[in-house]
Amino acid sequence: MKNRIGNILIVTVLVILLAAGCGKTVSSQTTTPSTIKDSIAQVWIGDDRGGTKTFEALGVAVGDGTTVLTVIDYEDFTPGEAEVRTQNNKTFSATIQTIDARTGATLLKLDSGSLPPVATRDPATLQMNEQLFIWGLIYSDPVPALTNIIGPNIPPDTSAFDFKVTLPESTPDNQERDVARTQGAVVVDQSGKVLGLESVFGNSFITIFGPIGLFIFPAIISIDNLNELLLPNANDHLWSNGPILFAANMITGTAYQNLHGVFEGTNRDYFPVAAAIAQVLRELGGPLSITDLTHDFSYYTMANENTNWPDGSLLTTVFPKPVNLCNADGTVLAQAKWVGIQWDRSNSQPNRVVYGSTAYTVEGSFEITGETASLAGIMLEMINNPNGQ
Repeated sequence: MKNRIGNILIVTVLVILLAAGCGKTVSSQTTTPSTIKDSIAQVWIGDDRGGTKTFEALGVAVGDGTTVLTVIDYEDFTPGEAEVRTQNNKTFSATIQTIDARTGATLLKLDSGSLPPVATRDPATLQMNEQLFIWGLIYSDPVPALTNIIGPNIPPDTSAFDFKVTLPESTPDNQERDVARTQGAVVVDQSGKVLGLESVFGNSFITIFGPIGLFIFPAIISIDNLNELLLPNANDHLWSNGPILFAANMITGTAYQNLHGVFEGTNRDYFPVAAAIAQVLRELGGPLSITDLTHDFSYYTMANENTNWPDGSLLTTVFPKPVNLCNADGTVLAQAKWVGIQWDRSNSQPNRVVYGSTAYTVEGSFEITGETASLAGIMLEMINNPNGQ
């Protein structure tokens, strides 16, 4: 995003595309690293069919205590009912209110009851290498455990979304490292003020494309970014409906130079990519054959990347909620959880969108009738300058 005006225009465009037919403050009470445990909750989610719920992440009570901030990996999960469990074995049903698709940050509303809310602190006020603490899980123990961390090891205000910390030396049984590898783990300062929650631990497509080291210890989502979910108009923002992550491999030039990259949601070029994806998905034609595709699309993406003669450029992305695939007249052709956008294909084959309602199972494909040059240009810029502004 080169300037403020350009960013506003892009945001406006995507809001219009997504809308077409196809605040509160956090408590300022004082807590300590030991007492905050009462405000930390486990978040359990079930499958789309209402089956057995499984542990997903930790979270913290905020606001008046009837809401919980957490982090959910929406790659394989479509929003449904969640369950919040406390350390004293109380259980609450909860409804997903708002999702930040860039990070998986999620606001839950308890159907009844409340928890003690936490105090928070702006990570931008941290000093370099200030000692922090993290609440996470040890193995399968449902009770959060506390361990020391040192951080941030880079200036905390370098990103609007996250900051990095340094893990301590692991103990012989790796207890400290296990605590730090909990999705939604809570980072606090020495007075117990919450600075943020640990991001999604890993995605299958990011594992495929790398670098895998990004998810050995994910970024900590800033509490200020998380608090945006508490604002009354949070669901009006395009990041509440947009794609979660982008994985791309591209060919350039006659030599078929192969470029690839993965861009999780904290990347600052989220808006132009999301806008370009939305534009493609609103200009589709008739169905195309999928006989050349494997049932699991992730295997196809690996082949497309590794061959010396890839079948064009390919971007794969997944959405937290089903997205409409439309033709130029606005008619909804299908709904999709994930899409693969493929252009500049070999043997003059038509550009196509491959899609499915379960990640990453192939269900069908449509021809792309609109232009893909904008998307290609944005993706090349991101690959060549992933941290650009």
